[in-house]
Amino acid sequence: MKKILLFLLLPFAAQAQTNYPLKLDAYMRAQATISHFSGSVLVAQKGKVIYSSAFGEADKEWHVKNTVAGKYRIGSITKQFTAACILHLEEQGKLNLDDKLSKYIPDYPQGNQVTIHMLLNQTTGITDYTSLPETDLHADVLDVAPADFIKSFQSQPYLFTPGSRWAYSNSNYFLLGYIVEKVTGESFANYLKKITDKAGLKNTGMDRPDTLLPYRTHGYMEDYNIPFYTMSGPYAAGGMYSTVDDLLAWDQALLGNKVLSEATTRKMTTAYMGHYGYGLMIDSLVNHPRIWHSGGIPGYRSVISWYKDGDFNVIVLSNNESNAQYVAGGLAGIMLNMPVVNPYVHKAAAINNAVIDNYVGTYFVGNKIELIRKEGKLYRKINGVDDIELIPESEKKFYYSDGTDRQIEFVTDAAGKVVKASVIMGGLKLPLEKIEE
Repeated sequence: MKKILLFLLLPFAAQAQTNYPLKLDAYMRAQATISHFSGSVLVAQKGKVIYSSAFGEADKEWHVKNTVAGKYRIGSITKQFTAACILHLEEQGKLNLDDKLSKYIPDYPQGNQVTIHMLLNQTTGITDYTSLPETDLHADVLDVAPADFIKSFQSQPYLFTPGSRWAYSNSNYFLLGYIVEKVTGESFANYLKKITDKAGLKNTGMDRPDTLLPYRTHGYMEDYNIPFYTMSGPYAAGGMYSTVDDLLAWDQALLGNKVLSEATTRKMTTAYMGHYGYGLMIDSLVNHPRIWHSGGIPGYRSVISWYKDGDFNVIVLSNNESNAQYVAGGLAGIMLNMPVVNPYVHKAAAINNAVIDNYVGTYFVGNKIELIRKEGKLYRKINGVDDIELIPESEKKFYYSDGTDRQIEFVTDAAGKVVKASVIMGGLKLPLEKIEE
């Protein structure tokens, strides 16, 4: 009887497995059609690609379609490559993570209080140069030497005592790139190539807008070309390009201890302050552990991620600033058998506004949000952020009016009291906890 039952169950198990590519494709086609996603995506399980596809155009003027071979600027995904360069130098005994910044830049203010570990883990308190006004260096359009660029932000006051708190700052990784150059006597781009070669990458490197790069995708902001933009500013914090296939190979090589030793990789992937390792976020999607990072640079958005449960990777590269984090979350949700709603066109519905009072209150989904009634309508309120109207598409489901693919859905009892709520982001439905006050 057990053998018969096993035989009967096998086709269903196999069918459930083979459904993943179909579900992933249906989700992505909806993302392309409804949310206008443009870019390339890849999902692999246990190192084997189970889905990869490209959508939209690499060149809108010549109507050249995107392909999975397309090369995209990857923004802050660069940081894990920079971290690997630093750790590779540590393995060779050429630097120590306890070294002070002042060892490499003697005149850097309070440099004797900042360690390489703090730079890697984003706990220095050094102001992020991307938050500062443009300087007369014009690093967005001119090549600027790293040493000169550092002078444009090193006089800024620290946000906090080094090592006492966590705050994401591109300045930290710019400084790390410069340290690589000081230690090796090579350009950062040249030393980076040693790391990418070690991982077997053929289509990854530091970008320069003036070089001929086969299969380069052009970046767009809505229906406009991005302005000319050099990589002097992004540099070791965000100046690289890559492909979905190369990023999968990178993740496999890095997490498989082929780039660094097992002990060093463990150091890089440890969650320190801020759930941040070295150039990597170490956290969970609900209860599913993951190692990941996102990237954003004008015209491009990106995500690289690995999930422990199911041993799978999700990589998303966009060349029109599509919300890569939402897309990656939706793809991961499908792989984790979480509830995912394919994108669709939201339409406002007339409702009895009295029900809005049932939904007013404080909720939690990673951070606190407040739902308030204002002028007879429901709004999402977060301190320091403009209120966003939530438009009803039914009496129990509302969508954000800002054009982002987000909704809030309620389940109520017979008296109208909220017993369950969810927030939907890019189609991925996550629990929204109501806090009783």
